[in-house]
Amino acid sequence: MSEIQDPLRTMFRQAADVGQVRAGAAPVAYIAERGRRAHRRRLAALAAGACLVLAGGGAAAATLLPGTPPPTAPATSPSSGHPRSGPPSTGLPSSGAPTPPPSRGRPTTEGTGGVTYPPRTTSPPGANAP
Repeated sequence: MSEIQDPLRTMFRQAADVGQVRAGAAPVAYIAERGRRAHRRRLAALAAGACLVLAGGGAAAATLLPGTPPPTAPATSPSSGHPRSGPPSTGLPSSGAPTPPPSRGRPTTEGTGGVTYPPRTTSPPGANAP
């Protein structure tokens, strides 16, 4: 039995023959460039994923950590030209009885009966310098 000649089938065969003649392999440079482009896309996706993971970890750590710590006092107290508002702390418990202010110029004879003199006043550093 012979095949019936179908005009549509004949046209498809002719088109396939023409396409086969014109078809050729793509240049090597083109194929290599496509490979490099795909590699760059994979690396960019990997870098973006790593950034998202790090950012998510940082946000989670910031959320889970406790709040801000209370402020700490400086290691040394700042020196200013103004005296402190309260009496200086001696580290000893106060007895509750007020102490009289020290006298200036003349000796006092309080307590033990001996004579005590008020402390000498010294000039601040650099006061005598010209």
